[in-house]
Amino acid sequence: MVVATPALLVGCDGKKAPAVLKVGDQRGGLQALLSAYPDDKPGLSYQVEWAQFPNAAPVIEALNAQAVDVGAVGDAPFGFGLVGKAQIKAVAAYRSSGQGTAILVKGDGPVRALADLAGRTVATSKGSIGHFLVLRALAEAGLTADKVTVAFLAPNDAKAALVAGSVDAWATWDPYTALAELHDGLRVLVNAEGRMPGLSYLLSTPAALSARRDLVRDFVGRVNRARAFTQTQPEAYATVFAQQTGLPPDAAALTVRRISGRPVPLDDGIIADQQSVVDQFAKAGLGGDGLDVHPAFERTL
Repeated sequence: MVVATPALLVGCDGKKAPAVLKVGDQRGGLQALLSAYPDDKPGLSYQVEWAQFPNAAPVIEALNAQAVDVGAVGDAPFGFGLVGKAQIKAVAAYRSSGQGTAILVKGDGPVRALADLAGRTVATSKGSIGHFLVLRALAEAGLTADKVTVAFLAPNDAKAALVAGSVDAWATWDPYTALAELHDGLRVLVNAEGRMPGLSYLLSTPAALSARRDLVRDFVGRVNRARAFTQTQPEAYATVFAQQTGLPPDAAALTVRRISGRPVPLDDGIIADQQSVVDQFAKAGLGGDGLDVHPAFERTL
């Protein structure tokens, strides 16, 4: 469990109130992960106040507005947030294979190779890991960004558009990818494995690190232990994932197998990988020219 007996703070009215850490999460993310992990390690006692968001962009917005203290996002949203001058700092990193981030097409559709995307429309969320995969895939195919129309749609809208034929492809991530593969008759054109760093992060803010640094440190430790646990025992996480998201068990199991990234240190290699994400956005004309990501890593937590 994440929450033990709450630590108590004395307010100006003399009443005791529990210490609170506000966490921005995405469907089936940290809350499901920590619910599945039997962590009884003693540490700081505090309450976690969860805020659930549909994707990473509003998590970044909430962090920047100091509405949450910690949030979980992928490398592309982190990079896009830095381009937008969000006041965010990485406090932990995780690496996965990238298999769950993919460009999807209709199973019986005409798009059979990356080169077939020329002159077509790909739906994705702006600044997402799906968007980043589109940029990397186009470069791999020798296509400039202007050869493809990118329609910025939320995941459910993008899926509906692809099924209806109003777009030709959809770049997304698990659990959407797993559900599309197993239940919607969609086909993976390419995935992110070998094309992207496959990083995700826990982010915090300068304000939270100043006011609640011990709580952030404790929470990071719990998430790291839970991530390590799911590397060897993914079934527990998959069960809770299915319960909290309503996904079919097979899609939940596939998602957990692909997204359960292992904790990795915030070393120079991680920072270089994140710099490559920002540089890719800059190359595509999305801002961030000359932006150095080093200050956005909190390596002394």
